[in-house]
Amino acid sequence: MKSFSVITVAVAFGLLATAVCSCGSSKKVPVASYPDYTGAGNTGTRMVTKVEEQIDECEQMAIDAPASEWRAYASAVDEDRDFARQQAVLFAKAEMASQIESLTLSVMKGYRAKVKSNGRTASEADIKQDVGSMAEQTLENCRIICSKRYRLGDGTYECAVCISVPSEEVEKVIGATVLSDDERQNVEFNADQFRSSYADELRALRQSRQNGSR
Repeated sequence: MKSFSVITVAVAFGLLATAVCSCGSSKKVPVASYPDYTGAGNTGTRMVTKVEEQIDECEQMAIDAPASEWRAYASAVDEDRDFARQQAVLFAKAEMASQIESLTLSVMKGYRAKVKSNGRTASEADIKQDVGSMAEQTLENCRIICSKRYRLGDGTYECAVCISVPSEEVEKVIGATVLSDDERQNVEFNADQFRSSYADELRALRQSRQNGSR
């Protein structure tokens, strides 16, 4: 009887040790405190769990774009999986057009600081229109370097894509836009100053992206 009790205690101790180890090895979900905003404003704090999300492969490819390429990512959801992919490609092209437009305006600002425009002020609307029309053909020839499709629980499809164009093509678009603005303002295009301004802004853009991805 005594030996049975010893065995029982030993088994019970083993189970307890296993339970403790299991609890200790389980992954804890981090909890954080955030302001609790309502219609009445900040009413205090709330405790919520947070789980790190995985980045889609196509999005990661856009983030990791090499210096020789410009990349853009987008996704779309629709009941028709083919239409979802078409929409994702259109959204990605719109995203890249926005990136090119933003860089063009920055380059133009630096370029105009070096190459005067006879006292005339460049119209941002005209510049954006030039970028849009000149970038259209470049974006039509973009490559789809990543495409992912997911079937969602409600029966719809999500499609994610990453598109790419050579960096030299983007530079040509921006250079042509600057040249067009020079002609509009009767100013001689200065290729050296353009390349200098372009390099400066491109370097600043890449640096900001690197800082943002850390």
